[in-house]
Amino acid sequence: MSPSSLTASDLPTPRPENTEQDRHFLQHALRLAREAQEMGSSPVGAVLVGPGGEVIAEGQNRTGETFGPERIGGNGLAHAEMDAFFRAGRLDDPSSLTLYTSLEPCLMCGGGSALIAVGRLVWATEDPWGGSGRLIAWDEHPAMKSTEVTATPFADLEHEGAALFAPEAKKAFPEEGWAMWQKRYPEETASVD
Repeated sequence: MSPSSLTASDLPTPRPENTEQDRHFLQHALRLAREAQEMGSSPVGAVLVGPGGEVIAEGQNRTGETFGPERIGGNGLAHAEMDAFFRAGRLDDPSSLTLYTSLEPCLMCGGGSALIAVGRLVWATEDPWGGSGRLIAWDEHPAMKSTEVTATPFADLEHEGAALFAPEAKKAFPEEGWAMWQKRYPEETASVD
């Protein structure tokens, strides 16, 4: 079964020792997503966390902001995960790190996680259209085999993230993408005009 056909109930729950930490950092990522939205960007947040629970870097979608030429990546690459990676700089042992995101990473950010060799990736909300799981099988792709992926471990945070991102999904995605969002998240998309 490919990850894009999985639902939250099909996916493993977080390891018991990480449940409290996972919830904490996914809530942190959702706060960053709300801040990004307030700044005029897409509501997505990310937190890169060390093995002892220390925040290595955080990021938020910054595509709505204006940058000068000194900004690596400019607006188009200013996704939350990439923002966190750029802020983190050189990582000595990325396999010991966990990346928490409010939304399933896109192909660029999922690929970046694989290239950096992040040890664990956890997201609050699926992105049935723009998420990289629609294009790559996280557990089968050679670059991701060493990355543990935990998708949507908490129903309440998944709902919160879906409700937050749904207006953006309607605005940014084509009809097919919006239809996928409506099918996956009917309650969260019902009131989006």
